[in-house]
Amino acid sequence: MAQPVDNDKVDSERAREPGVESDQWISILENTTSAPWLFSSIPGAEQKLVLAYTLLFQIVLYLSRPEGGEQFLTAFGTAAASPTSEIGRARVAVPVILRAAVHHMSTVPQNAPVRTEHSDIFDIFGAMQTIHDMYLTESIPDLETWTAFWSRVQPVVIELGMKLDEKGFGLPKDDAEGQAGTSE
Repeated sequence: MAQPVDNDKVDSERAREPGVESDQWISILENTTSAPWLFSSIPGAEQKLVLAYTLLFQIVLYLSRPEGGEQFLTAFGTAAASPTSEIGRARVAVPVILRAAVHHMSTVPQNAPVRTEHSDIFDIFGAMQTIHDMYLTESIPDLETWTAFWSRVQPVVIELGMKLDEKGFGLPKDDAEGQAGTSE
């Protein structure tokens, strides 16, 4: 069994690291959740896949930032967190971003050529849609539900993001390298 993680200690230790703004990473997620375009209709099946990738990438980037580490990932998935802590705030933002990714991918028409050309992407998306329907139609009420949800959706987020990137719907390599360089 994992050791309990002191969420406030994880947040405060991260805030003391040189060059790291404690709210920098969570602000990106929260700004995305309040963006007026988040659930707006966009034209083109391919553009919807690019947007879905971008949304998933934000979640992965947040969780894999340099100062995060394994203790942070464990805390994010399983530790009790006050709603105002960084982890509590992220647990509010991540489901909204996932709902948006599901929304955009689900609006790709069934007869769109991209669905048959990239059926492997839509197979993985089917798993995400199922998890969405199980957990994301309402807010996640408690830690037990969050832990069950996150343990199911995390590998799907990673797999879908990787597959979208592999098939050309991710960031252009120059942009991705620039993002990685700014987080160091």
